[in-house]
Amino acid sequence: MLFHLDSGTCASGMNRRLLNDNVRRLDRNNIITDPSRMIGGGDGTQDEVTYYATNAAWNGHGYECYLCHSAYNSLRALNQHLASPRHQNKIYFCPLQTCRVRFTTLSALCQHIESERCGVYRFQAVKNTLEGIVAKLKLTY
Repeated sequence: MLFHLDSGTCASGMNRRLLNDNVRRLDRNNIITDPSRMIGGGDGTQDEVTYYATNAAWNGHGYECYLCHSAYNSLRALNQHLASPRHQNKIYFCPLQTCRVRFTTLSALCQHIESERCGVYRFQAVKNTLEGIVAKLKLTY
């Protein structure tokens, strides 16, 4: 479900930016979201940057990402890359104190948790937090 919402193709209108905004609002105790977003003032919900490229990205061999220097065969492919979460802030983190791996998307955090790589999923509080956020998102959209 989270991949679907992240993709921006949901008929409800939910997309990655709205999903992030809602999760930040629901995660008042910063169990899975980075509280440092609040340092710059405001609520931190507008820190997602929109990147795009023009024909000026052509380097003679391909369309080059000006952030990571990956090359693409078409301008469309480069702009798809720039629209992905690849270069967004890592606003989510594993709640296990001994892990704290960071992620750009909620779906990536959930994959990490469900993989049981660090063992965080065995804690009932983590299950309750994630299930509560997903349940509230279902009510919203």
